[in-house]
Amino acid sequence: MTPSQQHTRHVWERLQAVWDIYTVVVLVATIVLVAFGIPEGTGRWWSAGLLAAILPLYFLVAREPIQADNVGTARGYAYITAMLGLYGTAAFLVNGAWFAAFALVPHCFQLLPLRRAVVAVVAVNLLPLATVLMDRQESAEMVPGLIATGVLTTTFALFIGFWIERILVQSRERADLIDRLEASQAEVARLSHAAGVVAERDRLAAEIHDTLAQGFLAILMLLQASERRLDPDDPMRETIFKPAIRTARENLAEARALIAARPPVALDAAPVSEALRHLTRTFGEQTGATASYEIDGTPRTLAPDLDVVLLRAAQEALTNVRKHAAATSVTVRLVYEDALVRLTVTDDGTGFSPGTAAGPDAETGEHFGLVGLRRRAARHNGTVTVTNGGASGGGTTVTVELPG
Repeated sequence: MTPSQQHTRHVWERLQAVWDIYTVVVLVATIVLVAFGIPEGTGRWWSAGLLAAILPLYFLVAREPIQADNVGTARGYAYITAMLGLYGTAAFLVNGAWFAAFALVPHCFQLLPLRRAVVAVVAVNLLPLATVLMDRQESAEMVPGLIATGVLTTTFALFIGFWIERILVQSRERADLIDRLEASQAEVARLSHAAGVVAERDRLAAEIHDTLAQGFLAILMLLQASERRLDPDDPMRETIFKPAIRTARENLAEARALIAARPPVALDAAPVSEALRHLTRTFGEQTGATASYEIDGTPRTLAPDLDVVLLRAAQEALTNVRKHAAATSVTVRLVYEDALVRLTVTDDGTGFSPGTAAGPDAETGEHFGLVGLRRRAARHNGTVTVTNGGASGGGTTVTVELPG
């Protein structure tokens, strides 16, 4: 249990062991007094037995609502009713049983609303007096003293009861205040984290603007200037310059989208299934490899973050094919299942041998991009699997599975 949880526990919960011990001690002392502290008589054993029955009743019925500070429950009323019956009968048999009231009066205030608790407390204190008055053997001279004793004990019990009620109210107010303070602290922490995220995004946006975006813009301008120097029928326009200009323009748009904290440009105008189709077609045009795209299942709308993961996964896998695989054929496949979406990118290239790639995970031979892809998928409870034929060839398959 954390320190904050320890502070917010109710006073009865924190002191429950003390109340348990107090109840047991008072009732056991009363039982001993009734059983052994009065002249011989059959009634004392019945009285002691009735008082003893209150103990399991307390632990089985009353303790839980007292500990949870649940006032006015059915269990509370059941306990008070049964307790009054047992206690009243015990007091009728032996007048000394009234000492048990010292343990039973607090239970009334712990389990019942204030007004009903007062009624129960009056009953606890007046039951012994009523049983004495019903005994015809008592002399008339004792009646005023018994009444005065009953009034005094009732007044004292009510004073203690109201004091207990005040402790309860203050404890509830304190617990409520601590809960509000903890909620405020959590909100401050959340806002601080959000402010830190915004500040870091602004810093990265400025860095991207001053480096990548400006660099893509410079490359685009140089490519366009070089293209204008070519003859109109020069085949390099179609095979090299136009794809290069298109790639530079797309990456400049991506950099500007990052600066503006927008989704990838490819997802602005089309769902992820169509964005992947366009990405596959563009890859084939730029590399000359046979690039095919397949969809299994019925396309559906996914969460925007999942769309981004799928698009980035396809981009990373196709980039690795372009740089390392020397593949002649690539297949991109998107599969929609009931609670799962799966993307696979398969090529017929040379594969790779674990431990040969320069990256943060040399044991598996994974580059920074693939490691980053695994982390991106893991944030959404997804997985990334790479299957390859090794350095001797056999191709590579990258599989991304996401719940959605």
